Amino acid sequence: MTIRTKALIIIGVSLLCMAGIIYATSRFTFMRGLEEIEERNTSRNVEQVVSTLSCIISDLESDTVNQAAWDDTYAFIEDGNEEYIESNLSDGTFATLKLNLMLFVHSSGHVVFDKAFDLENEEEIPVPPDLLEQLPGNSLLLSQPGTYSFTSGIILLEQGPVLIASQPILTSEDEGPARGTLIFARYLDTETSDYLSQITLFSVAIHPLDRTLPADFNEVLPILLQEESVFVKPLSTQYIGGYTLLSDIYGKPALILRVDVPRDTYNLGQLTTSYYVLFILGLGLLVGGTTMFLLQKQILSRFATLIRGINHIATTGDTSGRIPLKGRDELSLVAGTINGMLATLGEAGREIRESEQRYRLLAENVTDVICTLDTDLRFIYVSPSVISFTGYTAEETTGRKLEELLDPAILDAAKKAFAEEAAKGNLPQKDVSSPKSFEFETKRKDGSAIWVEARIAAIRDPQGETSGFVGALRNITERKQAAEKLQLQYKQERELRQQLEEEIQKRVEFTRALIHELKTPITPVLAATELLLEEIKDERPLKLVQSIDRSASNLNRRIDELIDLIKGETDMLQINPTPIDMVPLLRDTAHEIMPLALRDGYSLTVDLPSSNPVVSADKDRLQQVVMNLLNNAFKFTPAGGEITLKAREEGANLIVEVQDNGPGISEEEQKRLFIPYHRRVEDRERLSGLGLGLALSKRLVELHGGRIWVKSEKGKGSTFGFSLPLETATRKGERKNPRGKS
Repeated sequence: MTIRTKALIIIGVSLLCMAGIIYATSRFTFMRGLEEIEERNTSRNVEQVVSTLSCIISDLESDTVNQAAWDDTYAFIEDGNEEYIESNLSDGTFATLKLNLMLFVHSSGHVVFDKAFDLENEEEIPVPPDLLEQLPGNSLLLSQPGTYSFTSGIILLEQGPVLIASQPILTSEDEGPARGTLIFARYLDTETSDYLSQITLFSVAIHPLDRTLPADFNEVLPILLQEESVFVKPLSTQYIGGYTLLSDIYGKPALILRVDVPRDTYNLGQLTTSYYVLFILGLGLLVGGTTMFLLQKQILSRFATLIRGINHIATTGDTSGRIPLKGRDELSLVAGTINGMLATLGEAGREIRESEQRYRLLAENVTDVICTLDTDLRFIYVSPSVISFTGYTAEETTGRKLEELLDPAILDAAKKAFAEEAAKGNLPQKDVSSPKSFEFETKRKDGSAIWVEARIAAIRDPQGETSGFVGALRNITERKQAAEKLQLQYKQERELRQQLEEEIQKRVEFTRALIHELKTPITPVLAATELLLEEIKDERPLKLVQSIDRSASNLNRRIDELIDLIKGETDMLQINPTPIDMVPLLRDTAHEIMPLALRDGYSLTVDLPSSNPVVSADKDRLQQVVMNLLNNAFKFTPAGGEITLKAREEGANLIVEVQDNGPGISEEEQKRLFIPYHRRVEDRERLSGLGLGLALSKRLVELHGGRIWVKSEKGKGSTFGFSLPLETATRKGERKNPRGKS
């Protein structure tokens, strides 16, 4: 397709799009505005018809007032004299007032006079029975005693809708009391509708709701019943209808009214829009023709000159030629750009030739060997550095196949690497960015071994097919030797680590043997002291035996701590958790240590929660932790100090703390408190112990799933605390009812 054809198509499509946009804009803006104006005018016309109908009802009401507020009527309602009937209630009165019905109702409810008249046939007709049935007890149509109420509006009878007005019968001075009610009525028939049409100049149709309605009335009735005062809808291209409901005197919808309004404004808008679109199309054709002429003159002909020059250069391949296109427009700029590109291509050709020369020099002087191979793995080019690499010259290597230069042991691995690199082009997601690499050991020309790292990449044609390979070979003998040396060092380090573990195991076994040797003699000593304590009554020997018992018990505890620590280090320390009520356990522990507090004048305070928290723990081990913390507090707090044992629930954990007002601990010392065998320098001479209590307590707390900590400042005392998970409600229920019995 030529540019001329494309230009014609673009101009034509542009004209059509412009016409479509104009039509759509006029349809959805201008015509929509006209439709809204038409709807508002129709609504106003409906209101005008309703107002006219209200005026007719008002005229009927005025006639009723004139007749009801009259002394003669006031007297007639009482005596029913014939003279009044002959003078005022003749057929001529009905014709003059355009009435179809008169009712004179006494205040007692008795109908004094009633008469119905057919205005079209000018004859008396029967009074509608259903109207008379509505009178008894009707507070709207009849005036109530002591009031001057009146009513006017619409009611529905079997004969059809009726315009009705009722007034109290009073004197000519509008004074009472009212002696009854005067009712005038007029049928809302075709004549009345025609009368409305004549006054408003619009076609008016009225239908009672208790009769069968035309289709369009049935369609809009549900909308009007949903509190829509006026509903407007087009009836045809010539008329638009406005609908509304008319209520009866009881406030209920009784009639549906439609006003047909000519759509002069809408049709005029349609015609104007059509003329406007045709005008724009004609103007567009004129502008399009002019535009096409100018395009041909100023652009397309110059394009042809440009294309001829390009084709000539493409055919001859002469990049020294130039396109003769003068001017200052874009086509001249394109021609100048092409001429510049031709000059650049000539310069680039020269630079490529120079670059080839530089890369050849680079390949011939690098220490790595650069080579190319065909698909049969035959060397096509090998850089001269191959002679320092393998001892072979480039001439000795070029033209030989890979299998002639590699040992059979590594030839299969090399062929596999080349095959995998060639297969990359056939993968669904090609990864040709990273070249394939492999390592192998080979022999130099002089027979010495050399390790080589080969990196190969496939050379592919435009269709992605492999046409050869390019490779780079690097001598990695020194790296391999360093790796072997590192492996040897790693092996030596592993042997040293095994020796260290064996030494540690020997220490553990020695410690166990030492503990056994210490436990064996201490057991009979403890047993003997217990017997002596029971037998000796003399105070002086008794004190000596008590001292021996305390020392032996202290030594036994140290041995037990050492055993537990060794078990912890070898993961052999175990606990037997059971549900424990913590308040009794803490209270018993405090009671057990109370004699020590009283002996040295300490103040021991116990602050426990009112509830009884339950934890799953080993009772003896947990008591051991609390006793360790209390002993530490007594040990490091001067005599007469204050020590507090307290506990509280915090979330899902129980917090137990031992607080003292001793000298406190520095931050540096706090970091090492829980390390086995650690004791402060100033305490080593003054206090006994192995420094295992806190380390063992930390291990026991962690076995229970908790953690232990210390908070202290120099001169402000210390607080040692630990946390334990509280037993959940589910686990409590399982403990109370382990077999699921109720």
